[in-house]
Amino acid sequence: MPEFHGKNRLAAILLIFLTALVFLGLDQPAAAASAEQDGRRVALIVGNSVYKTLPSLPNPANDVQEVANTLRRAGFDVTIGINVDRIGLENTVRSFLRSANNAEAGLIYYSGHGIQVGGQNFLVPVDATLETPYDVETQTMPLDLILNHLKQNSRVQLIFLDACRNNPFNAQKFWMAEKLEPVGATRGLARIDSDLGSLIAFSTEPGQVALDGEGALSPYSESFIKRASEPNKEIRQVLTDVRRDVIAMTNGKQVPWENSSLMDSFYFIPAPPPPSVEPMQQVSVPEGASATQLPIAPPHDETGAALLVTLNQLPQTGKLSFDGKPVEQGAKLPAAALTALSYDSSGVAAGTIGLIGYTVSDPYGQATQGVVAITVSADAGAKLAQLEQDKQARLADAGAYLKALPRDVDATIGVGPVEARLPEVPVSAADMTFKVAALPDKGTLRAGDRVIGPGHVLEAADIPALSYEPQIGTENQPFALTLQAANDDLPPATVTFKPTLDACDTAAAAPLDLQGVTAGKLPNEIDPAIAVPACTDAIKTYPQVARFVYQLGRAQLANRDTKTAFGTIKKAMDAGHIRAIYELSSLYEFGASVPRDAAKASQIAKDGAAKGDPFALHSYGKALYYGRGTKADQQLGLRLMLQAADLGHTYAMNELGYIFLNGVNVPADPERGIRFYEAGVQRNDIYSLNNLALVYRFGKGAPEDLPKALELFTRASEGGQPYAPTNLGRMYRDGVGVAADKTEAVKWLEMGAERGDYWGALDRAILAREDGTDDSLETAARYFALATAINMPGSGDPKNQAKAALKTLPNDAKKKAEETLAAELTAQEKKALPKTKSLDDRLVQLAKATWVKRNPRYDLF
Repeated sequence: MPEFHGKNRLAAILLIFLTALVFLGLDQPAAAASAEQDGRRVALIVGNSVYKTLPSLPNPANDVQEVANTLRRAGFDVTIGINVDRIGLENTVRSFLRSANNAEAGLIYYSGHGIQVGGQNFLVPVDATLETPYDVETQTMPLDLILNHLKQNSRVQLIFLDACRNNPFNAQKFWMAEKLEPVGATRGLARIDSDLGSLIAFSTEPGQVALDGEGALSPYSESFIKRASEPNKEIRQVLTDVRRDVIAMTNGKQVPWENSSLMDSFYFIPAPPPPSVEPMQQVSVPEGASATQLPIAPPHDETGAALLVTLNQLPQTGKLSFDGKPVEQGAKLPAAALTALSYDSSGVAAGTIGLIGYTVSDPYGQATQGVVAITVSADAGAKLAQLEQDKQARLADAGAYLKALPRDVDATIGVGPVEARLPEVPVSAADMTFKVAALPDKGTLRAGDRVIGPGHVLEAADIPALSYEPQIGTENQPFALTLQAANDDLPPATVTFKPTLDACDTAAAAPLDLQGVTAGKLPNEIDPAIAVPACTDAIKTYPQVARFVYQLGRAQLANRDTKTAFGTIKKAMDAGHIRAIYELSSLYEFGASVPRDAAKASQIAKDGAAKGDPFALHSYGKALYYGRGTKADQQLGLRLMLQAADLGHTYAMNELGYIFLNGVNVPADPERGIRFYEAGVQRNDIYSLNNLALVYRFGKGAPEDLPKALELFTRASEGGQPYAPTNLGRMYRDGVGVAADKTEAVKWLEMGAERGDYWGALDRAILAREDGTDDSLETAARYFALATAINMPGSGDPKNQAKAALKTLPNDAKKKAEETLAAELTAQEKKALPKTKSLDDRLVQLAKATWVKRNPRYDLF
């Protein structure tokens, strides 16, 4: 190409040059089609190696660490569990399911022991023994349970199972709901058919065995990590390559298998936009200079990938060099070399224009062209000096900006991306780029809609658009984001994100709420004075979050404002909060603010069960099992309650324990029932503690063990269980398993009565009546009245001993009791009581009013 003189022809030169590039075949190649998802990607990664009684596995814990790192680089928010026991697996799965709510893609990768029973696959925690037929339902986690929840809450589901190992389990039959099922083929897991939008991948064929290999990673995981890290490769091609690798590594002994019903292409690491370059740059160099470094704007890739520069065209006069050595046409250099090129203009006439044409390529096969026009000028020295001065000023401004960035950013959990509110980059440094040197390993960092990963490059305009969505369960875990200037040596800046719970979540979150963000509080643990204003404020701040509306309803229930709570909970249900479905059902079940309606309660709970809510699964399953408000279906009811128990719902564990212990609609199997009670005790459930204590107290289903019963009753009572104090009080009263102690008996019986237990109040009254003193008879009157007031259907005896016993007490004792109770009420509260001439009725009304004023609520029972 000839040299041209005269700047007025520069545009024409560049146009001719770019046209030549096209004809030379150097135009930008089309990028491979990519289906990068705009939404969140979430992954559950579990690796179990160190089993307590089953054979340990050498690789899974190592496998999943590397898999987790690979998926984080691919933009997944990872929930990881390593060597988890049953409760740990349960907690990990719940955390994942919470994070998966409305995700674009959900992925499960499990490495460890697995078992198939009755055509279902089960993940095996490290504390599983699988020695008896009862162990699968209480010691393992059904894979279908996780997958079904994922299908309801994400568009794409990807399941990877490196869990197909020889069956090491002692028992060969296990209870599956109403059936005693044999273990499936002793080799491997059962085939899983994928639904639309799902991909199921096994490390080996269904029914076959996966190998651990000889290295630190299993053959399957080693290949998966390698292939999933390759950019711009569609997932089905990834798995084809994995299969080829594993067959080669195992000499054909292991053949990975998958079943896909994906509707769209999916890429672990999709191609980003092509490299960004200044398409046409003009630089001036002084005439006769031996080596002038060219101020060429550097190319960059938004992912921070290594870029390669190919010099397609060089100036025909002068000499171009890099690092003191001449460069030739066609030379391939790292991208950083472009900014370090030097031009020797010795012997080149002023006004001469030389052209550099180059192509910048990325690892994805994408390329972009650029042109630099070099003009030899007598006054270029002054211009270069000014450029250098401008550069130093720009660097100074950028350095000051980085130094002044905020150090701490609070990020509320569970409200979507939270704006970091970082200030704008100064205009003088607006053309600079910034590299992400470190970022949180939990949660998702975004610049606008783009998910940011380690090493990614941010434009100046991206910095104010940064947002962070914390991972659920990361409260009190600070995470650092470190930014540095991408092409200049400036001190980095670190911004610390602090995930926090909203006050409404802290005060009124519900247990086992799969749309919640924390462990939650039981109804009796909610302080309405704190929870109501906190949730009211949360709704104002985050009107789009239905969870806060539901939790306000819970707070209003705790405040005994059931009518308002009904409307609030209905609003939350209509807005899509699943647990609100169960809560509304329970209001119809109890007749709180609406007429009691078992059929309505059952129908509403059915909707919640269909969406996988543990509480609704238990409630609707129980209704089906007993035929309450719906046609009985014991088989389906049992299965639903088992699903609720699998998710950690202790109410379901207690119901199942009662059913099997007592043979309710099934043959009695005390050992199976006790296993469910024990599962609840492992989770420190106060009702399970009381139920298991009754087993040991009366020797039903297990040998009598009075010390054990005493311990369990005590733990249940101290935890707030309403009936355990009465059971404990009776042991002290009668000297059963402990020395008789009336003082202790009184203490525990009064505690039971205060919590609303009819029998606690009745037994306390009887003790007082036996003393016979005036004070004791007054006490007897108060507790007989309380027992009558709180006697709910089914809880007291048919003849209502308390009411009959109250009639037999002296009027003087009853009048003193009336004065004592009335003193607890205000004049207005006393005036609101129904009028009656009966002293006994008046006592019952006062006992009920003072009891309600002090404490109890229907939702404890």
